Amino acid sequence: MFLTAGISASDVLKATPKPIRHLLLLPPIDEDEFIDPHTGFNEISGEEQVANFLRGKDARNRSWLDYQHGTYLRELMPTEIAELLYLGHAKTHIQPPFYYKLQNNLVFLPLRNDMVTMYCRQVSFFSNTLAAALVKHLRWAANDQPFWLRLRQQHFKPVPESVLGDLLPSLEDGVLFDFSGGIFSRDFVRIPLWQLADRFVPDQPTDLESATQIGALVLDRKADAWRLELK
Repeated sequence: MFLTAGISASDVLKATPKPIRHLLLLPPIDEDEFIDPHTGFNEISGEEQVANFLRGKDARNRSWLDYQHGTYLRELMPTEIAELLYLGHAKTHIQPPFYYKLQNNLVFLPLRNDMVTMYCRQVSFFSNTLAAALVKHLRWAANDQPFWLRLRQQHFKPVPESVLGDLLPSLEDGVLFDFSGGIFSRDFVRIPLWQLADRFVPDQPTDLESATQIGALVLDRKADAWRLELK
């Protein structure tokens, strides 16, 4: 389970190794969309339909999870449906939300404060999603740089899982990727990494004076390679 800020459903779409073909949307229910008669939840099926949803605005506010086969959805027990109902309402689990019948790999729960709780069956899936989000924010930050530093921004490569794996232990205490304080040059990009003294709240000033810099994420632009520098 990961509590995140700055990760979106479109990042999940970029990170998934295989196309997602089925989504179960947790309440509230949209009466204008297809409703599964067994669970009473909205569902989306079809690779293109799922991709359009994940790229769209609705995915920012809807809670959802993937599943493998429509027939398995109809085999959910009332207790499992109740757990899913609670998951969508409370944004937390009663039991770990990975179901044998659904074979789901991910649960995506947007919160009211623009943060997202993600449950990932495999840590590697979260690493890939985080890598996609980092490239997105890196491009946004690069757009604020002088033109001569932005010439190669389209070539930013995702941070490898091997690099992010070394950062995972630090994520338990929370890590802020400080793109606003990033250093861009012809030779490298350096993104400071901070651990905050207080809980992070989006859209509120971040107090870096009381934070601890734990290192930096560095892109060697000549070698086109990422490395992690931890203190």
